[in-house]
Order: sequence, then structure tokens, then C-alpha cells
Amino acid sequence: MTHGRAGMTLIELVVALAISGAAIASGYQAYATMSDRRSVAAERADSIARAFNLRATLTRWLSNARLTVEEDEVVFRGVDAERRPGRGEPPATDLVFLTSARSPVGDRGTIVHLFVAHDSDGNGLTAELSEWRGRRTARLQLDPSIDGLSIEYSSLLGERSEPTRSWVSSTILPAAIRLRFSSSRSGALPPLLRLPLTVRLDGSSVVPTRGAM
Repeated sequence: MTHGRAGMTLIELVVALAISGAAIASGYQAYATMSDRRSVAAERADSIARAFNLRATLTRWLSNARLTVEEDEVVFRGVDAERRPGRGEPPATDLVFLTSARSPVGDRGTIVHLFVAHDSDGNGLTAELSEWRGRRTARLQLDPSIDGLSIEYSSLLGERSEPTRSWVSSTILPAAIRLRFSSSRSGALPPLLRLPLTVRLDGSSVVPTRGAM
């Protein structure tokens, strides 16, 4: 009478451990790959959300750009980099306007200074906000990946007219404005920021005078 062999030989044990180790390693690699893909997807989603919010914010500010009455004049000023007078300063395109849209410094009028910063306070597309007839101020880094900005202004809508690269006036707003963003780093901008942003300005009304507020 023979007895069945109990247990495993050393060779069988080694083979079993090797197979188990390979399975565990394969599972860990699959999990790591899946985790990396999830991280990349999350980063892309965050990038899209930030780009969408930036475009929405700029559209809201610009579409609510306003002029003021003569005795409390605020100038709409947009200067292209090539036309900016040079005094040893780096070329820069900037835009200053008054908006009636709500902002972090107030909801009854904000002066917005939009530009690309290259200084110790931060880099990238930046907005300096000042409360109109108030004291509150704020500096917002809108997007650090944007290091180039160009702006075009249109005086007419629905007609063929050459856009201008600068606009300075206290009495007339451009009919539309187009912003283009750029970056010196390849692939730094999300696709949504590579598209021009065109905003129609509604200059049909003015901000109330001091006595009417």
C-alpha cells in the first residue's frame, strides 16, 4: 500500500513563489499605469477648467466695459507692444478699462489693468484690479503659462474693416476686441487658450455719475 505524497518539493515551492511574484508584479504595474493615466486625465481636466474659467472671466469683464461721464473721466487704453514708447523697459501689450462686472474688489465698478508680468511678483497673464471710487486693490495671476499677449480692436461690427493694434479714448469704445495668447514654451498652453478670444463690447451705457450713485 502506497501513501500519497504530502506537501511540495522545494522546486515546486520555488516555482509557485516565482509565479506568484510575477502575478503580483504584473498587477502592481497595471495599477501604477492606471493611476498614472488617471493623474494625467485629472491634470488635463484641471487645465481645461482653468482655461475655460479664464476665458469666461475676461469675456465678462470686457463685455461690461464702460465709459464714464466727462467730469469723472476714465480712459479706455490699449497699447500694442510695438507702439509702446521704450525707456529701457521690456516690450509689453497692456489694456486698461473700467468694467461694471463684479470683481474681487467690488461690484460697482472696477478698473482692470491686463498685462503679461515678468517681475518678482509673478509671471504670466496678470490683472491688477482697483476699485473705482474706492480703495480696494488686488493683483491676480490669471495664467502663469501665458507669456505673450496681442490685442486687436475693431471699430465696426459686421463690416470689413482693418483692425487696429491700439485704442485710446475716453468717449468711444471699440465695437469688439480680440485677444491672442502665446507661450514661449512648446505645448505649455492648453488648446482652449490657443484659440483667439473675441468679445463684443456693449458701450451703449455709461457708469452712473457720482451724484446718481
